[in-house]
Amino acid sequence: MKHDDALSGIERVQEHGALPDLEALVNEGCDREELVAALETSFVVDESWQTLIGMGLPQFKRALKQIQSCADIIDRLNRTDLVFGLSVDHVDPLFAALHQSPTLPERLREYVAILDHRRGQFGPKRNLRAHIWKASIVAIVMEDTRSPHDEEVSAVVGAVLNRPKYSVKAHQKWRTDHEAFIEMMRAKLQERRHRRSSALPPI
Repeated sequence: MKHDDALSGIERVQEHGALPDLEALVNEGCDREELVAALETSFVVDESWQTLIGMGLPQFKRALKQIQSCADIIDRLNRTDLVFGLSVDHVDPLFAALHQSPTLPERLREYVAILDHRRGQFGPKRNLRAHIWKASIVAIVMEDTRSPHDEEVSAVVGAVLNRPKYSVKAHQKWRTDHEAFIEMMRAKLQERRHRRSSALPPI
């Protein structure tokens, strides 16, 4: 038997006994292929720092400080007689653009600032990708059936995430709290389907 982490989304649905709930959603009008494909992208819900950036949070913070230090060192070097002379007085082609804005130190500092800001929006405490994944499932169900089908969706989502205690009530609260995500994913779903139908040859 496979370890649960090695199971695909549909295998987890079967393993946790939620296949009847999935079939019920299909019978209500959900596109089976599209729904299963969305379930199979559940790997995105792993939002550990190791998964997101290939290192732990402390190491990530140290990396940002190192980049900031590099920017400071480059800035100091650019102000030395040698480098400043080559870039301004002698206009060496290799140094000609050194002081043009944005300079390399400025770009590095901006890079650090952007990453440091985004750090507060992602990661295991925010679960942003998990919310978007779950919203994509709900979007398909609501778009195809015009109903949230909380009981079936909570069973399927709980199975895929290996969270058998994910209750209907918990899912209903999540759905209420994340309506904006759901509407965003419904809009994307509608756009994707429209593009797909537009690309089909006329009958």
